[in-house]
Amino acid sequence: MKTPSEIFKNNPELLENDLVKELVSEYEEVCDALIDLQQISEMNKEKYLKILLREIRESIAMELNRDLEAERFGESERVNFKTAVENLQNYIADYCRDHKIYL
Repeated sequence: MKTPSEIFKNNPELLENDLVKELVSEYEEVCDALIDLQQISEMNKEKYLKILLREIRESIAMELNRDLEAERFGESERVNFKTAVENLQNYIADYCRDHKIYL
């Protein structure tokens, strides 16, 4: 974002006008608000990434436990880890798209 002095570099005398001073003040407030919103947006993405990582960790633990039980008791088929990883990859892509997280 440009500073007011950069905007009025060709006509610096305009900065002395009361209406321009008021406009510059409002411009600076809008710039500050924009910066705050950008920081909040980044914090929200951090929150969504933490949620995603927690879900991935829980999903991996569940699949490993399911495979361990299938091996131990033989009552169900073993986990197809290739399919599980492909499903996880698709889930991550969808989640990131939904929450506008670009990796």
